[in-house]
Amino acid sequence: MKLKVTWLIVISVIAFIALSVIQGYLIYNTYTLKRNAFIQNTRSEILNIDYNKHLDSIVDTWEETLKNQIADYKNKRTTKQIVLNKLRQKADSLNSNYYNLYKEELAHKDLGYAVSYKKNIESIVIFDKENDTIFPLAEQTNFKLFGNDFQNSKANSVSVSRTFSQYDYIDQTENKINTQHYNLEIKFKDLMYIKDKNSIVFKQMLGLLIGSLFLFVVMLGLFYYSLKSLMAQKKISAVKTDFINNITHELKTPLATLGIATKSLKNQQILSKPETLQNSLAIIDRQNERIQKLIDQVMTNSLKAQHLKLALKNVEIIPFLNHIVEDFKLSVEAKPLQIAIAFNHQEKELKIDPFYFSTAIFNLLDNAVKYSKEKAKIKITTDYNNNCFFLVIKDEGIGIPKKEQQHLFEKFYRVSSSNLQANQGLGLGLYYTQQIILAHQGTIKVKSEKSKGSTFTIKYLRYNE
Repeated sequence: MKLKVTWLIVISVIAFIALSVIQGYLIYNTYTLKRNAFIQNTRSEILNIDYNKHLDSIVDTWEETLKNQIADYKNKRTTKQIVLNKLRQKADSLNSNYYNLYKEELAHKDLGYAVSYKKNIESIVIFDKENDTIFPLAEQTNFKLFGNDFQNSKANSVSVSRTFSQYDYIDQTENKINTQHYNLEIKFKDLMYIKDKNSIVFKQMLGLLIGSLFLFVVMLGLFYYSLKSLMAQKKISAVKTDFINNITHELKTPLATLGIATKSLKNQQILSKPETLQNSLAIIDRQNERIQKLIDQVMTNSLKAQHLKLALKNVEIIPFLNHIVEDFKLSVEAKPLQIAIAFNHQEKELKIDPFYFSTAIFNLLDNAVKYSKEKAKIKITTDYNNNCFFLVIKDEGIGIPKKEQQHLFEKFYRVSSSNLQANQGLGLGLYYTQQIILAHQGTIKVKSEKSKGSTFTIKYLRYNE
């Protein structure tokens, strides 16, 4: 059963993690699709602006400058670097007008978010007798033509285009004037940068994210509740098994004794001796009473505080405690017992039910002896503080591990211990004790350390001056 529950928990955890991963994957996929759709929509709007005839005319003006610079370059009156510098200067002079037109067109789109744009030149190549690359140069790989400057790594591509044109230039080399032809290829790359792109997409997905988070929390809650219920059922099953084993052990001895005594009554020699017969009947009577007490203990000690009907009386607490201590000393025969008392002898009367209150104290003292070492040493003290009565019972027994203390007053709970088999019980004593104290509107707390004993403190408010 334990193995099955463990495997069920493991499988449940794996299933929950798998569902969480799948949900996360689906959300990420949805985010990716929405982001791509958002970028594509923005790209379409930018492309519409890029086709504007006024913007094209500015680009044409720049290309005219390029044509003149190439003519100088082909006639060896300038260098590639100078050509690029002059082209950059011309682009800078035209860019203010170009970008203002772009922003006006963008404002008409009313996108609701900021988009930066630039037109880069990827390459400029001359095709004639020998192909000649004007750009890029080895030491220069970036050329912004128009638009706003931003890092290419943060940008999204809008379009890549090529212009392929045929131009003439006057070749003035070697004192000859000839008209030469060449083909010019310019490769443009348009880029855009959307500020806070991820935030915009997340805002568009806000409803989906909130819904997914809500479902995740609900699923997590159900998973936690299911595991908690499963663990509770496992614990109940273990307690039930433990209780059955304990009650069986407790009943086995008196039943065995009853069996022997009953068989002895069939012996004619015993029947013929009145003294022996009376002894056998006394054994049967005592074992029958013991079984009855076990049954009563299970029935009575299972009651909760609200079900206990107290017969409250004003009792002088110090004499009352002294009587309990004396009676308890007489009842202990299993091991040597030493009880030290330190009572505060102020004149106080507690309003208690003598029977139930004494039962609670007897249970604490009985446990102190049961789980003590070779000799039971117990110290009982009382005190009055802040209008409260305190009763402290301290022993030097085997102690209670800290992890077990929170369950100590639970019904049928028994502390795991090497002495457990030697001290069988039903796990009801401390539960019943707590219910009695709660019924008196008091509290009981435990402080313990393994191998260093335990201290039980009862705090009670009902007393008369």
